[in-house]
Amino acid sequence: MSDVKMDKIMTNKQLAARLRAQARQRRRAFLDAVRALDTSLADDLLALPADEWADLPALHASPQLQAQIKLLKRVDAALCQWRLGLYGLCSDCEAPLPPELLWQDPCRQRCAPCEEKYNKAQHGVWEL
Repeated sequence: MSDVKMDKIMTNKQLAARLRAQARQRRRAFLDAVRALDTSLADDLLALPADEWADLPALHASPQLQAQIKLLKRVDAALCQWRLGLYGLCSDCEAPLPPELLWQDPCRQRCAPCEEKYNKAQHGVWEL
């Protein structure tokens, strides 16, 4: 096997490990935050598969959890992309994302130009 191909395999394995580690960390922090607010709600979460936590309707009533729910949805999307073989591709234009960007943020969904467009659309800023 060529060195380039071996490096890519190692990079993919490292990215996968980093993504799974970040998922565990974010879910643990989320569970701790929910437990601090409501222990019975935390127990309800534990009865669900982890990739369904962000969809539990009772959580959306807590404004203090919104930022963490958003992070959970990002990690769930990245894990789903991994399972589908689409991890590392921009979710908008499907261009490959540079491994350095994925290493910095394993949950990254978009290339820089698409991320800029997305942020402008989210904040109502449009250029003509």
